[in-house]
Amino acid sequence: MKKAGIALIVLLALVALGVYWAYNSLDVIVKFALEHYGPDIAGVSVTVGEVRISPGDGRGSLKGIEIGNPAGFTAPRAARLGEISVALDPATVRAPIVIVHDITIDSPAITYERGKGGTNLDAIQRNIAAYVSRSVQVSSAGDGSAPVADARHKFVIEKLSIRGAKVTMTTAGLKGQGVSFDIPDIELTDVGKGRGGVTASEAANLVASTLISRISQKVLTNIDLLRKGGVEGAMDALRGLLK
Repeated sequence: MKKAGIALIVLLALVALGVYWAYNSLDVIVKFALEHYGPDIAGVSVTVGEVRISPGDGRGSLKGIEIGNPAGFTAPRAARLGEISVALDPATVRAPIVIVHDITIDSPAITYERGKGGTNLDAIQRNIAAYVSRSVQVSSAGDGSAPVADARHKFVIEKLSIRGAKVTMTTAGLKGQGVSFDIPDIELTDVGKGRGGVTASEAANLVASTLISRISQKVLTNIDLLRKGGVEGAMDALRGLLK
């Protein structure tokens, strides 16, 4: 009995240590979630260089995030995100609805590649939209189906900004070259506020569709960029982007 009591005390100590580690390791949890669930949601690889989030005040940053290109596209990646700063309500980190005060994505480098059947960003957005649809179906089924990965928590994002984004427009024929341009800063507010929060995939779907819309507007209103790209044959290779 004495040995059993000692074993129980050790077990409880280990559990307590594990809970303490989890609470004070938001950076590890966030990095794991992005790299583990990100590919399921977006249908492409997601790698994260560094995550630092303080469990005390909920502030932190993410660096070195790269989003891969879908199958059928030649560019090495669809996006390399600059530094992402985050500020969330630490009291809600493990609540069903997490309150995010601010997310700012600074200076992302985005590749807009035209391929058969559309662009790489269109393909990623379709993957995300399909994931959202599956999530809704599982949530409404109520039959014990396995939960979709990001349906466990919802988020209300008070402010989400993308600043200083640079886009490189290209095709497979240009072999990594293309025409680069900036797009206006994007700011979304009160995402999920009026509907009891959004899942991570729903937020990603909103960001992807907004980004594609802004890029398309820039392409259509700045056709002269194609003539000033300085890449031999760029006009012919990129002409399909305007169709």
